[in-house]
Amino acid sequence: MKAGSLASNPNKLKIMNLLIKRELTKEKIVKSTRMPGNLVNGLLDELVKDGFVEEKEGVYSATEEGKKALKSLKV
Repeated sequence: MKAGSLASNPNKLKIMNLLIKRELTKEKIVKSTRMPGNLVNGLLDELVKDGFVEEKEGVYSATEEGKKALKSLKV
């Protein structure tokens, strides 16, 4: 499990904590986190590549692997 890549970046954790609760578009993630759009883009790309997040038709959600990784960090 690549939970370390989550733990090393507080912005990834912010995004994951949002996506655990509900599916969101990139725009809503930008608004909720108050991070610049280009930063959110890069982080979402990494989270998708790592298998923590999936994107369908512009809507992002946490995968089971992402939920497990986040849960493993909240010990």
